[in-house]
Amino acid sequence: MLLILMYHRVAAPELGLGNPPAVLAAHLATLRARANVVLPGEPLHPRRLNVCLTFDDAYADFYCRAFPLLQEYGLRAVLAVPTAYILAQTAVPRETRLAVPQAAAMQGETFREQAPFCTWAELREMQASGSVQMASHSHSHPDMRRSDTDVDYECRHSRELLEQNLGQPVVTFIYPYGSVNARAHQAVSRHYAYGMRVGAALNHNWQPRNQPLCRVGADHLPEIATRLRWPSRAGYGLKMLGNQFRAALGKWR
Repeated sequence: MLLILMYHRVAAPELGLGNPPAVLAAHLATLRARANVVLPGEPLHPRRLNVCLTFDDAYADFYCRAFPLLQEYGLRAVLAVPTAYILAQTAVPRETRLAVPQAAAMQGETFREQAPFCTWAELREMQASGSVQMASHSHSHPDMRRSDTDVDYECRHSRELLEQNLGQPVVTFIYPYGSVNARAHQAVSRHYAYGMRVGAALNHNWQPRNQPLCRVGADHLPEIATRLRWPSRAGYGLKMLGNQFRAALGKWR
């Protein structure tokens, strides 16, 4: 089975969704000991719980805090990048970048003035390390369910920018806000091998029938072991079976 975990900030709780560095370090230590950590498309271990780590929004604290921890623990993660907010480089001091609240990061010109997101240079460094695989988080981070969202543009343009700037194929799309409907799912499927939403469910493999992959939240979570124990896994498994049943009836969600 495959459990995809969803993270955001690596910062104090008052800055938004996420975990402080010490808590994330404890998560990684537990996962290294108890799970097979994989990236999209990699073979799944038949007798162990397979876990994929995903981090949304590419905040600067991922580069400054999560990336060193991944290297320390020898683990890899997927970073979902909203390309409209990525600067080539920045001279903004680190302490300023890390102090921007999540709620303000995508407002107005904050992304230019305070650089709360990773830069292209930082993304290239992390990708080259082998510890981080980049995914699209759309271009402008819209709700992909809205009728006025150009879902094909958000999928296509973000992938083009990622591949032009990073020089590697991008195979995964992670829905902003975890929000998806049939129209968005069809657009993502035209451009990416894997689409991921929020869903609080396990996945049987990397290719659920006519559905996005489901992720389970891991923010504000003192111990990741609560997501790995059998009661939680049983609940996620039941949700997965429900998803499979709906897919068999021709309902994609």
